Amino acid sequence: MSTRAMSPGGALLRASRLFSLPPPLPPPPGDYSLVTKHSSDTATKPYPTAQAITTPESSRQRGDWGLKRPLPLKTTTQTSTPYIRVKQVDSFERVTDFSSSSDHTITLEKFQELRVPITIPASKGISNMGLPEKSVFEEDHDFTAVDTAKDVDADDKRWKFRGPWLAGMTEGEFHKYLKKQVRSRRGEFRQFLRDRLAAEMTQTAREKAMDEGGAGDSLPTVSAAEITDEQLTAYLRKLRVDRPTLYSMVGQFLDLAPVQPASAMDMLASLAPMQSRELKAGNPYARDGPPITHPSAGISYLRTASYIDNHPVYGPQKTHPPVKARIISPRNQASGNFSAKLGVGGFVTEVPQGSTAFNMKSFRNTTRELIPGLNDFDPEAPGGSKAFVQPSSARVDSQGRIVMKVSEAQEEASLVQKELMGETKIFGQVPKAEEPVVVGDRLRKKLSGGRRMIGSSSTYGLNPLKR
Repeated sequence: MSTRAMSPGGALLRASRLFSLPPPLPPPPGDYSLVTKHSSDTATKPYPTAQAITTPESSRQRGDWGLKRPLPLKTTTQTSTPYIRVKQVDSFERVTDFSSSSDHTITLEKFQELRVPITIPASKGISNMGLPEKSVFEEDHDFTAVDTAKDVDADDKRWKFRGPWLAGMTEGEFHKYLKKQVRSRRGEFRQFLRDRLAAEMTQTAREKAMDEGGAGDSLPTVSAAEITDEQLTAYLRKLRVDRPTLYSMVGQFLDLAPVQPASAMDMLASLAPMQSRELKAGNPYARDGPPITHPSAGISYLRTASYIDNHPVYGPQKTHPPVKARIISPRNQASGNFSAKLGVGGFVTEVPQGSTAFNMKSFRNTTRELIPGLNDFDPEAPGGSKAFVQPSSARVDSQGRIVMKVSEAQEEASLVQKELMGETKIFGQVPKAEEPVVVGDRLRKKLSGGRRMIGSSSTYGLNPLKR
């Protein structure tokens, strides 16, 4: 059966990126730790792999989505989120295989409503504590095209490398990489070492001439062709002892993503007397690996969160509007879950760190209200237990997942947000007079969380307020 010939214009439009769907991305790698745990096949993937498509309401009523054939009206019209992803435009059964993409599109809309900037991973050193986080769009970290001469200077800042991240490879992947891409380049690496040795010999000769009172710039430059095999062999033996320098040269030659050492002192352990080495701050992606896409992943283009929200009644606000987070996994010490999990805008995050209402670590926090559902599951809470948090920043890890950072919301900001949501009324209300409460009784009530405590004064029929 002969196929119908296509005109040159039709072939051009069919191959054009403006009139064709982009190929899907490879699926995210699976988590092998979930083999012995409960997992869902319908759960939202960490990042979308296929292009999301939508169409106007007038075209959707006719089933016109700009594809080869119209889509069924029963499936595409009875939904409030008209977004689809095409798995196969023309299958063997001559139908268009598609599914709903509302999971990722709605998640993107919710994340953009949070107005959270994307930042680079922060170092966990003591010298970096308290410093503001940097945006991925800062000029000294946003590297998309770097000159070859500037690659060495930008190793501690850039995120894109031609080589892999060795710490994230399995043993089989590592041997495969050595066999296919490394072993065939031994000659190139020896020439690379000749160039480095020639540059070091030139620099050493000039420094020696300047120490003796001469002009170091007048000395001729040592070329790589002047390096003998004996000098290169001696240089190789020297590098085998100095492991940090050898790894740095191999990383520059193969353009490998940096791997964070155990400590900065490890790089100084192999130095000989009167020998020095410059210690850099380190690449922010060396600990967990570089991202697979741009560090922003295209989900947000905000450079900072330094803006002021203006309330129509109360005026400028000190903080941004807090967000109500759902406690999806309470703290359970019996099962080894010592930290609760929160759901914020479709993303799972940790509870705010520090001395907050989520972490009762200090005595001054014992007089605060306990968050219901944080330590145990509350089946009576409609929709699950919730608490207000303040989203501050987010980052994209090496697997393409969104890691959000939240802090404790202020009580005044939470009240203003509840009033906007219609859950309470503050404006124009007269404050009620507080009843005198004994400090010891208030502390006892906060510690018990309002529950009946066995062995307390109330269980024995005593009233601590009566004297």
